[in-house]
Amino acid sequence: MKNNAEFIQKKIADYQRFGFILLAVSTFFYLGLVLPVEDKNFVQSITLGIASTTCLGFTALMYNVVRKCKTQLQELSE
Repeated sequence: MKNNAEFIQKKIADYQRFGFILLAVSTFFYLGLVLPVEDKNFVQSITLGIASTTCLGFTALMYNVVRKCKTQLQELSE
């Protein structure tokens, strides 16, 4: 049971890191979208917006998995 709890704790840490990295990448995409650049066209703006939104979606997914793993860990400890 202790090995399973350690595995879930490592899983939680990994998914939190993934979520944080995706949030940082999403921020850079958003900055690329809002900062004015002369050579940026409409297609590039749409691509940056979609990439930023996609990264935010995956960030939410990662933190949802973290939430589920924390409930599993609580159930395991009881």
